[in-house]
Amino acid sequence: MSRTGAMTYEVTVGANTHQVTIRVLDKGVGTPGVRYGICIDGGAETEIESTRPVSGVWSLLVGDACWEAGVSEDDGGYVVDLLGIHHEVAVVDPRRKALQMADGGGSDVVKVKMPGRVVRILVEEGSQVSKGEAVIVVEAMKMENELKAPRDGVVQRICVAPDQSVEAKTVLIELER
Repeated sequence: MSRTGAMTYEVTVGANTHQVTIRVLDKGVGTPGVRYGICIDGGAETEIESTRPVSGVWSLLVGDACWEAGVSEDDGGYVVDLLGIHHEVAVVDPRRKALQMADGGGSDVVKVKMPGRVVRILVEEGSQVSKGEAVIVVEAMKMENELKAPRDGVVQRICVAPDQSVEAKTVLIELER
């Protein structure tokens, strides 16, 4: 779908990836917000007005509904807290994706994004894994999170053990290069 002045991004939330087209409709002349036209997977455009009254918090007006979302950058992606639910969101623009593909794409490591405790390791060294396959379970903020392989590969090294406490950005699993 081509829209004048619009940018299309590949947005992954959990295991779901969508094509999201965003265009600025109004930069809030006379109001503190910005209005955007958002189109997901080629569907109908939805208007959203956003303001950022506090650093890291966004207020969104979608139709007659108002939402507040906590948003922070984290390891090349974002963490979005909406209605008390934590969402890891990856956003890739087409130019960056083309560069990643040319470079072979994907990381060689699985890292934890926040402090926690290793609950289970779902693979063994030497295991073949596919991109998006769950490889380890970490408990953080009283929730179990399955971390997934960033690309196809072979598990070269498991760097942690079950029940081990880990700090944010700790490398948990390395894939062969």
